[in-house]
Amino acid sequence: MKDSDLIYGIMVSLGKEEYSVSYLKYLLKPFGVTDSSLRTILSRMLNKGVLQSVKKGKSAYYSFADRGKRIGRNVSFSFKNPDWSNWNHRWWGFLFTIPAEDKALRHKVTKKLTYNRFASLYPGCWIRPLHESEKTEERIQELTSAGFCHLTKMEFSTELTKEKIQKIWKINSINYDFRKGLDLIKASLITLENANPEEAFRLKMTTGNEIVQLLVTDPLLPDCYMPEDWNGNELRQAFFTWEKSVYEKSKLYWKNYK
Repeated sequence: MKDSDLIYGIMVSLGKEEYSVSYLKYLLKPFGVTDSSLRTILSRMLNKGVLQSVKKGKSAYYSFADRGKRIGRNVSFSFKNPDWSNWNHRWWGFLFTIPAEDKALRHKVTKKLTYNRFASLYPGCWIRPLHESEKTEERIQELTSAGFCHLTKMEFSTELTKEKIQKIWKINSINYDFRKGLDLIKASLITLENANPEEAFRLKMTTGNEIVQLLVTDPLLPDCYMPEDWNGNELRQAFFTWEKSVYEKSKLYWKNYK
């Protein structure tokens, strides 16, 4: 886990309005992050618009800027599968043409689409089941306003098969990783039994980061396309249960800062 991800994760998971530099130093002590590294990372996060800061006396206090809040909202989508029970089998289609030599733009587009759980049906044609609650138009507006693509709503005259959907979203690979995530949570709970509050806080951030990184790969597809042994819902529930336990065990550490 990168130090910047650790700092972001700590600020999100504790949910405070703002953090002083001295408090962040205290929270980062179990992870061996140096003071100079902390200040460098905070500066970079400010420049990227993830954080904002205010001066209060001689101390600087950091909180999330709009971009930081947006990242948090996007990640939170991973924690609940939309209700697909009344899905009308309509799809989003993202159609684009990018010159082969413009590799940077192609990487940016495919990364953004993947993050929003689209998958490539054909080169230049990415698809996603349409669910209004996901606010897809809003979330990829940066791409659609660039002029090289179109976002469209569509239906297939011949329904895509379950096998096809699982192949293009790489379901088998994701499901395997989710099973490893469940094993990680079980091992973490055993370690947690004998952990002191500081050790529990370290576990909260390290194991928590690994599970969150897994959950963001969940394509959140309609149940009709998923295998019978799908581990996505089980992993989410196990994570919520684990988070309550590690929260209780670790709070004496992060609440006792003077």
